[in-house]
Amino acid sequence: MDLASGAPFLRVTGPGGEALPWVVVRAPVVTHAQHARLSRLAGEGCRFVGATSYLGFPGAEFRDERDYGLLCEAWLHCFRDPDRFLPPNGPRLLVSESDFTDPLRVDPRRVGLGPAPGALSPEPVADVVHVSGAEPWRQRAKNWPLAARCLRRLAEETGLRILVVDAPPGAEPPPGVTLTGPLEWPLLLAVISAARCLFVPAVLDASPRVLAEALCLDVPVVVNRAILGGWQYVNPFTGVFFDGEDDVVPAVLEAMGGTGRPRSWFMAHHGPARAGARVFRLLRALDPSLPALSHVLLAPDRDLPRSAAPGTR
Repeated sequence: MDLASGAPFLRVTGPGGEALPWVVVRAPVVTHAQHARLSRLAGEGCRFVGATSYLGFPGAEFRDERDYGLLCEAWLHCFRDPDRFLPPNGPRLLVSESDFTDPLRVDPRRVGLGPAPGALSPEPVADVVHVSGAEPWRQRAKNWPLAARCLRRLAEETGLRILVVDAPPGAEPPPGVTLTGPLEWPLLLAVISAARCLFVPAVLDASPRVLAEALCLDVPVVVNRAILGGWQYVNPFTGVFFDGEDDVVPAVLEAMGGTGRPRSWFMAHHGPARAGARVFRLLRALDPSLPALSHVLLAPDRDLPRSAAPGTR
């Protein structure tokens, strides 16, 4: 596991992008540059709230030696059982980074495959899409071993077209399964939008943005019942849980044959304004000096080099 992957900080801003004196700590602070940046933020008078965006952070297996319970005054979390992972002090709010996914940007009317590189066709490329990852930590987060077994079974028993995006190096696809490398975000959205369901076998995924994006694209989801974060998106309107190889086939068929409305459900419960209003109420309770706002937003901390945030896609 590469604890240095991804930026650990997000800035809290107002709706117009104006900086507020709050910073979200979303992953372990492990590099010299990250420690220095944390010191500068504290020196500027910033206060800190934790977010469970990286694997099982801040559980003992997924953090460094820092006491995040002392650093962070509150937690934005994704867990069914927050006591298992979170420090005992401070208020908690069931909000994930993926709740801020914007349906106005992730809109099925605005995406399309068009001319596609390599083996991808301009026609819908798969019935079932799974987004994996090449790096070892991402394979762990996306639960590639279970994914491979389930996708093989799906291919053998249903004949569905299956696509694995950002497949692990050296993976051998069974008949009926196509593997591809990472895709640029617009093309990834187009591929998911053209599918009949998104398959999410992850357990150690705390803020699965791709899950929220699929719902915004009106694509149902099939999700591992044991997933740390994202379980709150699964209901009769959006998709189906599965437990393992033995029930993955009926789960996928049920999701594809359902009459739910994933996009309508997501827009009614999540999105930047709704998630940001909940976070603002939490911060205003801790910091009455904050201006009266409709909601807050989360923005990358530009003072550290940007890289792909672990565990969020």
